[in-house]
Amino acid sequence: MSSIVEEILPIGKELNVAYMKRAVDTSNKPYIVFIHGFGSSKEFFRFAFEDPSLKDYPLISLDLIGFGNSTKHEKFSYEMSNQAAIIIQVLNQLEVWRFHLCAHSMGGLVAMEIIDQTPPQVLSFINLEGNLTLNDCFVTGKILDFPLEVFLASGRAEFEEQLADYPSYLKEFRKASSIALYRSADDTVRLSSTSRLIEEFINLSIRKCYIYGEKNRGKFPSEQILVTKEVPVYYIIESDHEMAEQNPSHLYSTISKFLGDK
Repeated sequence: MSSIVEEILPIGKELNVAYMKRAVDTSNKPYIVFIHGFGSSKEFFRFAFEDPSLKDYPLISLDLIGFGNSTKHEKFSYEMSNQAAIIIQVLNQLEVWRFHLCAHSMGGLVAMEIIDQTPPQVLSFINLEGNLTLNDCFVTGKILDFPLEVFLASGRAEFEEQLADYPSYLKEFRKASSIALYRSADDTVRLSSTSRLIEEFINLSIRKCYIYGEKNRGKFPSEQILVTKEVPVYYIIESDHEMAEQNPSHLYSTISKFLGDK
């Protein structure tokens, strides 16, 4: 038997983290922890909770601080390392001691920080078009085209007009605080600007794979580097960056197959 709960968990005196969780009473498999990308929320992974490919896995999807229904706090740094520290606190409070990480876009940077901070707890890392080089900053880079004051005053509204073709993303984007968006974009670009990032991913000692939307095949220089270094690379048909929205069944069957491979 399994049940899905959505709750708010206090972290310290000032922060609350919204999460969606499904335990599976008949399974001894470790949790899959989902981390959303820039401007998104835990809702990006909502289809995972009903997908038959993952029916035996307990699941958790969280809203990062500043996004979704988690606390919007002007004094939070919004650096990926601090987001990772919050997630680790959440998992510890929920007594989730060992888990697989599945992270999308900017969330891939948070996942890398989690792996660095708690290496024994992470069993594998499924990277969904996560940031590896500066070429991956196609949204966050545009945010930083605006000075902070301009983004807060008018740039955000201007940027949101460009998201009209992605209604699900736009809905969640509007939940994020402007400060969270800007500071997260700044740290994402900073981290993605170093050549060490892709090397660190390739050299991870845990099991890992990288997943692209099929429509993005061949668009990013990092793809050939990963293939050359024999990192497992998969493609989700009929999708681009929003693969969990556009073809969740193929995405989650691919993830299940990867986790089942030994």
